Amino acid sequence: MGLSSSTSFFPVVASTARAAEEVTLLVSIALAPLLSIANSTPAFAQSPDPPIELTVSTGRPLEVVLDQRITVKAVGQAVTGTLVEPLYAYDRIVVPSGTRVLGHISALEGPTAFARSRSILSGDLTPRRHVVLQFDSLVLAEHSVPIQTVVKTEIPHLKRTAAAASEGDQKDGVIGHMEHEAKARVTETISAVKQSGRDVLAEITQPGKAERLKHELVQRLPYHPQYIEAGTAYHVELLAPIDFGHGVPSEAAPASARPAPSSILHARLITTLDSSKTPRGTPIQAMVTEPVFSAEHQLIFPEGTVLSGEVTYATPAKSLHRNGHLRFLFESVQTPATDPVPLLASLHSVQASEDSHVAIDEEGGATLTNPKTRFIAPTLAILALRGNLSQHDHLDPDGDGHVIHEGAPGAQSVGGFIGFGLMGIPLSFMAKPLGIAFSAIGAVRTTYSNVLGKGQEVQFPTDTVIQLQLAPGPPAGR
Repeated sequence: MGLSSSTSFFPVVASTARAAEEVTLLVSIALAPLLSIANSTPAFAQSPDPPIELTVSTGRPLEVVLDQRITVKAVGQAVTGTLVEPLYAYDRIVVPSGTRVLGHISALEGPTAFARSRSILSGDLTPRRHVVLQFDSLVLAEHSVPIQTVVKTEIPHLKRTAAAASEGDQKDGVIGHMEHEAKARVTETISAVKQSGRDVLAEITQPGKAERLKHELVQRLPYHPQYIEAGTAYHVELLAPIDFGHGVPSEAAPASARPAPSSILHARLITTLDSSKTPRGTPIQAMVTEPVFSAEHQLIFPEGTVLSGEVTYATPAKSLHRNGHLRFLFESVQTPATDPVPLLASLHSVQASEDSHVAIDEEGGATLTNPKTRFIAPTLAILALRGNLSQHDHLDPDGDGHVIHEGAPGAQSVGGFIGFGLMGIPLSFMAKPLGIAFSAIGAVRTTYSNVLGKGQEVQFPTDTVIQLQLAPGPPAGR
């Protein structure tokens, strides 16, 4: 009896033990994900590369170019532009170049009394209003991003002007230049966000010479519509940040890493430069606008890196239409996380109005060229004045009572046009003294402004987009 009870007891114990093992196994399986998360949390917290905020900060400039002519009509009128330079956040593109930018006319400000009087005296009875634009959104591939902006500067006929190539550069050819570029910027951005056709500015169709001449003649009419031409650029400043979330930063290059010699850096000026107001020795700064990567895909300079230097040569404009001259050199670079280190770079290209005729020499010096066409208006005005002064009347030579006027209708027309616009043409035929007066005014004004007067200063305002070329030679720290 006792043996029977003992025998029946062991199977019960065995059964209970198996049940306990099964329960333990089930509990282990259920707790495994929790234990995994608990174990991984400290490792994430101790990660050397925590996520970075992908934010385009307040005050960041945007360069927007109108891609078509706009006839100014009323406040609220829609306008469309194109983003010329891409927007970067630390080490990647967040808004590519070529992005459409939508906006509207927010205000139409009338001219001052002086400007109105000057326009009327020149034969323009519809003085130009100041058009205030506001850009409201970026049209990305997936969605539209609202933005708050203010327009700081208007630049007609924006153009990128590059330094003239030296004979050595020409001898090396395009391949040598491409090798420099490849060494310095093998990976400008992570491959997933690289854009095709970066130079949007070159793709925007601007009016040709014939179209501009036609537009100029229309603007000479006493009454005419007001246009904003295609190719007009605007420096737009953000009034509120744009948030693009978080991201894992790219691997940082060693502290001693530098871009390849003679490579190109994209930047924007922080300091305003003027050949008459920033003499030699004036400290200057610029900010890198595109991250620079090494050949090993490591980040050397993130967006926001500051370049420092000084003006090395400056001469103001002088009489006889001699323009100013300016040269500056960057000598150090400082990333957000490091101290300044030496880095020599000079001006390679600048984006400015085509009408200013900026020229950059092979050493990075900037000046303004005088177009040969500037002599056309003074020459025509002087010939018209001469033609009007040589006019004389023959009083009734054949005795029939009719006076024959011997003159130069062409001279009267040209003199009236140069001196008082299209209104001056009919007015110059009303009286000989009036035609002579218009011709004299045109001759004096055009001769002074194009030949005898003071030249123009080289001026690069804050946020001017520039490209810098690093000095040749072995990179520092290698």
